Amino acid sequence: MLVLAGCAPPPRKADAVLHYQHVANAHEIRFTNPIALSAALYRVGHLTPVDSKGFWAIFLLCNVDVAEHSVRGFHYSVNNFRVSYQGRDIGGLPPYSLRYQGQVDLNNAGDTLPILDAIAAEIQEGPPEQIFQSGFYSDLNYRFAVFVPKELEGYAGEELQLSYKGQDAILVGNGKSPSDLPAVGATAAGVTAVCLPPAP
Repeated sequence: MLVLAGCAPPPRKADAVLHYQHVANAHEIRFTNPIALSAALYRVGHLTPVDSKGFWAIFLLCNVDVAEHSVRGFHYSVNNFRVSYQGRDIGGLPPYSLRYQGQVDLNNAGDTLPILDAIAAEIQEGPPEQIFQSGFYSDLNYRFAVFVPKELEGYAGEELQLSYKGQDAILVGNGKSPSDLPAVGATAAGVTAVCLPPAP
């Protein structure tokens, strides 16, 4: 006799599978047009993490495969990506984690949105948000960054695992190791803009 009481429900199916490439780790963001921020009396031309081991992990979204059972589709938002490392999800922009132009001034909560907008203007490719209905979407090459404010213990520059908050999704990297860049944006070196085929 089958007893249903106490049985675990079947696992939820993911709404989408997202394939990505971790293209770079950058240690400074430079702005083509310096920005005005409330915590500084000058226009800020570049940002660095307060922790010298912090960095921006830069990713390309290569393709999206949305399941047929996903009635509402998949809501893509660059703000919902996180780096998963040793059981922790890392992302967002914590206050007092960025230094302005190497000075003593640090970011505050009120400057979060203008900072994120300025970083997106230098790095981001593709829309900040999009609804993908069921189907397969290839060759997207949407680029975005996730801020890692502190050193990742034991990290040696390999591909980082992405996660997504707010909707069930499976995220699969292509196995390529990222470049390590002193700076990106403005006059700094460019960042990879096209996904490579998965590593064999």
